[in-house]
Amino acid sequence: MPTLIAPVFNSMTDEPVAIPLGIPFMLVSGEEWLYDVTSRYLRNEMNENRFFFDKKVSAQSLFIVAKYPEMKVTDEDRTLIESFEHKLNLAAQAGVCSIPYVMTREKPTHGITYLKRSLEGDPIHFSGKTRNIFERLLAQDGQFPDLAYNRYMLSLEKEGWEDRLLDLWIALESLFVPDGKKGEIMYKLRLRIAYYFGQSLEERKRISDFIKRSYNHRSEIVHSGKQLGNDLKEEILLLRSMARAALINMYLETISQQELRNRLDELILSGESYRQRYQPAFFEEISL
Repeated sequence: MPTLIAPVFNSMTDEPVAIPLGIPFMLVSGEEWLYDVTSRYLRNEMNENRFFFDKKVSAQSLFIVAKYPEMKVTDEDRTLIESFEHKLNLAAQAGVCSIPYVMTREKPTHGITYLKRSLEGDPIHFSGKTRNIFERLLAQDGQFPDLAYNRYMLSLEKEGWEDRLLDLWIALESLFVPDGKKGEIMYKLRLRIAYYFGQSLEERKRISDFIKRSYNHRSEIVHSGKQLGNDLKEEILLLRSMARAALINMYLETISQQELRNRLDELILSGESYRQRYQPAFFEEISL
């Protein structure tokens, strides 16, 4: 039976990994033969020299491995492999990984299936909290809110800071204010996001001020085409952390967007924080 090997570009581990992803797939690292095979065949396919290939893939990278019945990857399994990539990127607070190629190998032949372009950026470090969140996401049956989830993933692929900001704001608006009417969107965003993440009056005020400032940037980009460039870097890191945390928390709590908004509007009346009132088993926070 052929062996399927999908290297996770831009990933690194501190110790060997062996995580079942669901039959027949495993997520592994620390096995030199996986790097040797992909370096020999995939590097030639990509027309990369060893130096540049090794910046993306090494023996300490993550690999998806399986005993696979066919030499060609099915469309269903392509989608499944992409979902593993998405969960890895959601679990990581920083960096970005991708699975652009899948190899199928049965001596003396091998096949290479192209999935997508590789994403550029800092690598994800698969250990500690990132691994813990990934395994929680893997174990939980649920459904991510489509628009927010897709826009979050698109933001990781964009090169321009302005494009990333717009994708993240579409994600946040769809999560927190799909019921917002013109003139009240920013007001609801500031209150709901502040009460979702803020544990104190001071934290809520900082979050509210940040939302107002960043949403104004969003409006300037949309309505006047303003280019803010690298000045947006820190802002986008915080927007990413907000969208990411909300997606993770909703998925692990298995609550709907409508239920989340109802909860947040009740918190505004009571003055309590989200964690204080609902005490979720897991809650990913943000740092301001």
